[in-house]
Amino acid sequence: MAQLETTSTGIDLSELKFGVIDTDCHVGQMNAYTAGRLAEYLPQKWVDYMALIGYRMHMVGGERPRQRQFAHRTDTVPEGGLTPGSDPDLAREQVLDAYDMSGSIMSDIPVNTGGKQWPEEMAAAFARASNEYRRDMWLASDPRWYAAITVSHENPEAAVEEIRRCKEDDGEFSKRWVSVMLPPDNERPAGNPKYWPILEACEHYDIPISFHVLAVRHTSPISHTSYYFEEHIDFALYNFPLVSSLIFEGVFERFPKLRVGLIELAWSWAPAMAWRMDAAYRKLHKEVPHLTKLPSEYFRDHFWMSTQPMEEPDNPEWIEDVYGAFEQTMGDKLMYSSDYPHWDFDAPDALWETLPLETRTKVLGENASKMYNIPLLPGRGVTLDEAGARVY
Repeated sequence: MAQLETTSTGIDLSELKFGVIDTDCHVGQMNAYTAGRLAEYLPQKWVDYMALIGYRMHMVGGERPRQRQFAHRTDTVPEGGLTPGSDPDLAREQVLDAYDMSGSIMSDIPVNTGGKQWPEEMAAAFARASNEYRRDMWLASDPRWYAAITVSHENPEAAVEEIRRCKEDDGEFSKRWVSVMLPPDNERPAGNPKYWPILEACEHYDIPISFHVLAVRHTSPISHTSYYFEEHIDFALYNFPLVSSLIFEGVFERFPKLRVGLIELAWSWAPAMAWRMDAAYRKLHKEVPHLTKLPSEYFRDHFWMSTQPMEEPDNPEWIEDVYGAFEQTMGDKLMYSSDYPHWDFDAPDALWETLPLETRTKVLGENASKMYNIPLLPGRGVTLDEAGARVY
């Protein structure tokens, strides 16, 4: 946590450290099966099954075009031909140690867990294998790694059992499973009662449900894109049906303590979404008599968002107005994310220097600490100067 020591001239920046928690780091599972790393955690019949049919990608209908398969920074590829971000020592050096972080959350991409491309039993086994691999290879390598639980989300009974196993049977690692990650385009809308057992388990264990941009069906909310550029721009479009479904289905009346993270789904759209929901509610509220608050109130009370990819106006001075509208609508709900090891990785000092120091302190660490119950470690963090540049 930042220690703000003031002098007669204001803040003594030589004493200022910004505590950092990274809420979106893709390490540990990137193509881990094809690298042979999950086989030892899978029942032999599913190893044999994959040897027969191959490893199917998580999306139906093809992969989006891109210059590099994993859209990664070239310096994140370990020696020996491993996939980017797959080596704990290199990732520790480039993420945890480089920015003296209090913690970083492994937000693994949702796997093939729908029972459509894989048998449901295999999907549940693969989710468990993914979690066991990350526990042994990553959580055990450094106490600053945290992780989202991978579940077979279209099989809620199996998903709930995997959440229970991680939170109750993983001993010292149980506290470092800090969320459950889902794709934004489930078989049914996110708030559908089909998924309520998963939401109930998250509320029971006091961990958030998180949705990450990468979908399991299409590269955009409507279909596959022709260009990676299109997909990158379309991220925010998943939010509108996702948020409205969770609110209007009455999820937060049923689970009043549930927290929701929208990861790598942008954030500047939030004020317009809140206004639109409230305007519609004033005319159509009789259709949803189970709601006891304005939609914008549920939105503000239950949702958090991550910074990356950041909205960056042509004029940097405008960011204060953009963030101001977000803050007025959502409060302190924006959290720093790096998106390591991808090409558009954002370091903590990429956060806009025009924002007040108190705001940067909250975004870089304090908001995520409250959301995920991750402690900010004393004395850890990055030092920034008045212009927002990192002090080494």
